[in-house]
Amino acid sequence: MAARNHLLSLAFAAFALGAAATTAAAQAPPDLTDLVGARGSSGETQMEARGYSFIKTTTARDQKWSYWWSQDRRQCVQVATADGRYSTINAVPAPNCGAPDTGGRPEFAGGDRPGDGGGGRGFLTLICYGEGRKPSVNVRSGYEWDARRRRYEPTQRIESGTQGFDSEVQVEISGQRGRIHLTGKLVAPIHSGDVDGWWDLRDLQVSRDRITGRYRLNGLNSPKVDIDRRSGRIRIDGIEHFRGDCDAGDWGHSSRRF
Repeated sequence: MAARNHLLSLAFAAFALGAAATTAAAQAPPDLTDLVGARGSSGETQMEARGYSFIKTTTARDQKWSYWWSQDRRQCVQVATADGRYSTINAVPAPNCGAPDTGGRPEFAGGDRPGDGGGGRGFLTLICYGEGRKPSVNVRSGYEWDARRRRYEPTQRIESGTQGFDSEVQVEISGQRGRIHLTGKLVAPIHSGDVDGWWDLRDLQVSRDRITGRYRLNGLNSPKVDIDRRSGRIRIDGIEHFRGDCDAGDWGHSSRRF
């Protein structure tokens, strides 16, 4: 009996942790949380009714990302649509909606060429769309045959695995300084050190073909960021993993994407 109670306690703790992770990672503004899961057309009507103006739509793979701006709240939100429904809603930096960033943006000095490595102090902004995976914990309930009692008994089982998700990442580089903005499930339930969703990039290395660095989500998770400037691919590896493609405007005059 004691062992069974211990298992049930672990199961409840795992369930609570999973629920907390889902809630914390959603990051939807309070006035829009009820729209997650809504059909696209109904969601658009509600967004407008709540004072948001449509800005633009970006498509990556089979995922659509739309941006909406609230002038009253001075807030830009990103809405991901999958299978015709709003799958996630996240607050993102104001420049995504064409507005000035007033949320604690560091004073990066401008320059002639962004992030060329050799002491340049140019400014580079990357917007990256892709797919991630993170650990997940599920609690399974059911019945198992008890041969001694000759009857089925209720059971609780904890199963670990991984969960896939779509997300957006933004990276800003100025000379040898950089930071990264995370949304959705890339943000751990327990985290610190950010300013409005931005984390400083540590050990930053910027060369003509590559950008690497780390950021610290918490004491146990310091993911590594690796960006290939030729292909535009980004890799993030920590407890969570992310793979995506980055864009930064016109790269047609170079063999690099940015």
